[in-house]
Amino acid sequence: MVIKNKINQLLNSRSEDTNALLKEKALLESLIGMAPDAMVQTTTEGIIERINEAFLKEFGFTREEARGKNIDDLIVPPELREQGISFTKRTANNEIIRVDTYRTDKNGKKIYVNLVAQPVIQDEKISALYATYRNISNKKKDDDTKSVIYNISAAALTMSEFSDIFDSIRNEIGKIWDTKNFYIVLYNKDNQTLTLPFFQDEKDHFEEVPVKNTITGWLIRENRPVLLKEADIDELERKGEIALVGSPCKVWLGVPFSLENEISGAMVLQDYDDENTFCGEDLRLLSLIGNQIALAIQRKRMLNNLILERRKAEDAAKLKQQFMSTMSHEIRTPLNEVIGINNLLLQGNPREDQMEYIRTLRFSANHLLSLVNDVLDYTKLESGNISLEQTQFNIFEFIDELKRSYSYRIKNKGLDFTLNIDKSIPALIIGDPVRLNQVLSNLLSNAVKFTASGSIELSVKKVSRSDNLIHLILSVKDTGIGISADKQALIFESFKQASDDTTRKYGGTGLGLSISQKLVELQGGNLRVESKPGEGSNFYFGIKFPVAVSDDNKITENNEERWNELTGKEVLIAEDNKINFFVVEKFLEKWGIKVSHAENGRIALELVKEKKYDLILMDLHMPVVDGIEATEIIRNSDDPGIKDIPIVALTAAIMSDHEEKIKQLDFNDFILKPFKPRDLYVKILKHAR
Repeated sequence: MVIKNKINQLLNSRSEDTNALLKEKALLESLIGMAPDAMVQTTTEGIIERINEAFLKEFGFTREEARGKNIDDLIVPPELREQGISFTKRTANNEIIRVDTYRTDKNGKKIYVNLVAQPVIQDEKISALYATYRNISNKKKDDDTKSVIYNISAAALTMSEFSDIFDSIRNEIGKIWDTKNFYIVLYNKDNQTLTLPFFQDEKDHFEEVPVKNTITGWLIRENRPVLLKEADIDELERKGEIALVGSPCKVWLGVPFSLENEISGAMVLQDYDDENTFCGEDLRLLSLIGNQIALAIQRKRMLNNLILERRKAEDAAKLKQQFMSTMSHEIRTPLNEVIGINNLLLQGNPREDQMEYIRTLRFSANHLLSLVNDVLDYTKLESGNISLEQTQFNIFEFIDELKRSYSYRIKNKGLDFTLNIDKSIPALIIGDPVRLNQVLSNLLSNAVKFTASGSIELSVKKVSRSDNLIHLILSVKDTGIGISADKQALIFESFKQASDDTTRKYGGTGLGLSISQKLVELQGGNLRVESKPGEGSNFYFGIKFPVAVSDDNKITENNEERWNELTGKEVLIAEDNKINFFVVEKFLEKWGIKVSHAENGRIALELVKEKKYDLILMDLHMPVVDGIEATEIIRNSDDPGIKDIPIVALTAAIMSDHEEKIKQLDFNDFILKPFKPRDLYVKILKHAR
């Protein structure tokens, strides 16, 4: 760099003293001659005027061969011809060029260089052009090797077939070396053979060769990288260590690789024409790549084994989930009947003494339903098959309904129940009200369970608000038994409670908080607790909800006059369970809806041909033809009046495969049994035509 700077100073200096100019010229020639980098000075048209020894040595020309030639004709390869001419013109227009590129020597071999070209200015005019070529071939090869290693690793992880991986290896190595004579061998120790999963050669073709007496077999025995020239190969043959198999080559480059600490194969490059094609540096770089190939193959084998194990585990998990979902359906069906009739009784203006019995029945049924949901959701979360809905709901109505659900139970225990919700929160937000209700219900149930006296507070506070997003903190605070600091992490683990004594005294599955934590995480939050023994607990979490656009058609508890908007609608209920049908029918009749009944999917298909319905409530689990198959037939109908009937899936449990079917078959919606009457009303109001 010092020499280069001095040259630049001399080239751009001005002197009217002839002797000084001659001295500077002599010094310039001396400095150029001493420089380790290839240097050349040309006219503004690119004709070589001065050239140093480093240039002649680097590119293989004599001074006579180079002087007077155009630099672009001498060392610029045909594919970079336009680049070379452009660089000369730009430098002649007083531009300095700095670029990594390549040029070719006298024999056409590529030499990667860092090129710096700049004008020589004398008397305020450009009198010549000056360029240095620093050889960066080794650096380029190192960089290419790193890239090759990375790409080979990526191929091993993304490609399913070993043949594709080997082909990728050959393509990657071809970025550094000529791979017209390249092969990969795998060593079979048991039968002492070498198989060639990839073989490319100008003269020979083999699929399998013996280990004994071959160069590759000798390499396997030596278990070290080797570079053999023709004389070395002849010497090994003379000693009897190898016998020539195939055509003799001028140079042979081989590196072995090991899998799980055992020699497993090798990678070979060879050339039939020039023994100087490869050098010691090539051996070093190919060894690095060979090591990476071994790791890549090993990872691929391990990955294949893991995939097999994962498939076994997934099959087992799928069977488990199917069993749990089926059992859940069987348990939820009678629960739906109990809760449905309970809801009918509540709307029948019972006496006060009857109301207490009905509320107790509702609490017990909902508690059992909560346990069933916990088991099913735990299975779904464990298998990663749980998904969140994104629906619009009124947060004030949601919290108020939650309070009403727990008010009787909390009051019956002699506790104070307060609701604290920030009035500046927008009423309509978008999220999963079912999962949010599940989390808060679990926290409220725990608060009631573990609080003997005092109070419970449910609060919703605003943290921040943007145009379309609001960050809320939801919390349940109690004055119960509290939790010691060393147990606070434990309670979020599955099947765990603060102590065995807690389990014996208060009961519970130990799943509620674990499930709640995972459900909160799925919604982008984190469930936390602040607690001290004897002082109570505060469970809280933050979630960011999109703010919804106002919807005037949403039915609310405070909008009773709108419960008659479905009067005169025709709805077909496809449901095989008589009690479930009875419950749904009674609610629909109360809302003025005309009801038809199909006991299975086949009857439903017959009825839709005879009558135009405004909506179908389709149970998924039915005999003869189930709800999914019936819906598929309806959606494939040629009659638009049948094909476009709104269909709401009505089921006691949604299995993951059913969830996909619901999306694929274009169900308009689904409602999970047991349902809340208002939820059913809203679904029908939304979709009925």
